[in-house]
Amino acid sequence: MNRKLFFLGLAACSVILTTGWTQDYIQSGTQAQLRSSGFSNAFINTATQRSVDPYRVISDPPSVYAQQDELPAGQASGAAEGGNSDSTLPPIPRPPEDAQPAPAGGGEVVLTTPGAQPPAESPSVVVAPPAPASETKKNGKGKKSSSSKKSKKKSRKSSAPVVSSQDYPPNLPSFPQPYGGGQEIYSQDPLQLPPVANLPEPSRTTLPPITRDAMMTAPLGEAISRVLACNAMGLTGLLVTTSADVSREGSFKTGFHSSWFALDRVYDRVLASGESGDVLEIPLFFNYAVTNDLEFAFSLPIMNYTIKSRILWSKDFRESGTGDAKFSFKYRVFDNPQYQMRGAFGLGFKFPTGSDQKGLGTGKTDFEIYTAFSKNFEQLIAHLNLGYIMTGDPNTQFYPDGLADIFYYNIGLEYPHNHNVTVMTEINGQDWGSEGLRIDVTPGLRYTPTENFAFEIGVPIAVTNDQRYGYNYRVVFGITSFFK
Repeated sequence: MNRKLFFLGLAACSVILTTGWTQDYIQSGTQAQLRSSGFSNAFINTATQRSVDPYRVISDPPSVYAQQDELPAGQASGAAEGGNSDSTLPPIPRPPEDAQPAPAGGGEVVLTTPGAQPPAESPSVVVAPPAPASETKKNGKGKKSSSSKKSKKKSRKSSAPVVSSQDYPPNLPSFPQPYGGGQEIYSQDPLQLPPVANLPEPSRTTLPPITRDAMMTAPLGEAISRVLACNAMGLTGLLVTTSADVSREGSFKTGFHSSWFALDRVYDRVLASGESGDVLEIPLFFNYAVTNDLEFAFSLPIMNYTIKSRILWSKDFRESGTGDAKFSFKYRVFDNPQYQMRGAFGLGFKFPTGSDQKGLGTGKTDFEIYTAFSKNFEQLIAHLNLGYIMTGDPNTQFYPDGLADIFYYNIGLEYPHNHNVTVMTEINGQDWGSEGLRIDVTPGLRYTPTENFAFEIGVPIAVTNDQRYGYNYRVVFGITSFFK
């Protein structure tokens, strides 16, 4: 009897010593002895550390869901009824695209490798539920059923589970299990990112203009290179129209514009048989830019005319000489590079330098005020003039009833075809009170062969003309010379 008790006690001690808590207790005692012997903690931890298989399933595991606030109601209980703790999980077949997520409480087990966490953007990583432990049905001899043995053998073949997710990672290739076992592990290291379709545009730095020249601040495609020649009065402009532009400071220009026409009617009455007349006028001009916004002009016309008409006078007249001189200036008020607009106003004075007895002048002083506006439109430049002339009150044989004041307007368009050729079109209107109304359409062309000369030619065509000297068309030719 005592011998039997001795063997039973020895067997109980061996069973107790082989349990986990006993091993932990003994291990803690061993660590204390090693520490008292002078070994470091790092060495003791390394020596006593147990290798744990992260893919093994403990017995009676709870159902855990990653990234959820509540635990499911059901818990896995298959392993408690004879399941082996060494059994591993089978792989999950990839679900179809239209598959729905598994419902909660199904006994899923979440596995993560040591030190690794599932991506924050992806849903909770769920692996396949463990295969239900085969029920241990003991026969009369106390042995397990054959189905339980088969299930145990099948579960031991796999060494690692297949980690899967609903949408992560997308379409990753499979790799064979390097350590055997027939399982497939989907690696999470390579990622297939979508191709980059559009690259962001680099920021553009806008630098301030280095000069205050409007051509430098004009947007690309709107800057127009053109020659600033003079009109018949010596001011910067087209043939007749005055522009709001001013030449560079200190620049000097001179030249002339000849105008010739044949007399066709007088006060809107056609000349009778044997009546004729022609008028030639060549105004010489000088232009000087005091600043970039202010210029002066002086013109002195040379005239030659022949009138054979009994509508005007009882005898024929043929005279030539210098006419009344004119002095004018133009000041640019604003220059807006953003809208490509310029504006200027000017004053003019006509002095009685011509002979009123020969009909070369009025013998009185006139005063003129006008405005000029210019704007760029793509490749076109538009100009507008509005002016008013207060004439004197002559009393000569040519003007026995005096002269009325003059209101005039000019609309001009120029197209710089290139640096040498500019195409121009103008509408010139003048209302002279009792002296009649005149409206001309003037096409013209400017050619600059060199940087020192510019040639202009135009043909004013009368739309209506009931003034004293009426014509159907005129011929205008001019030359401008540039200095500094």
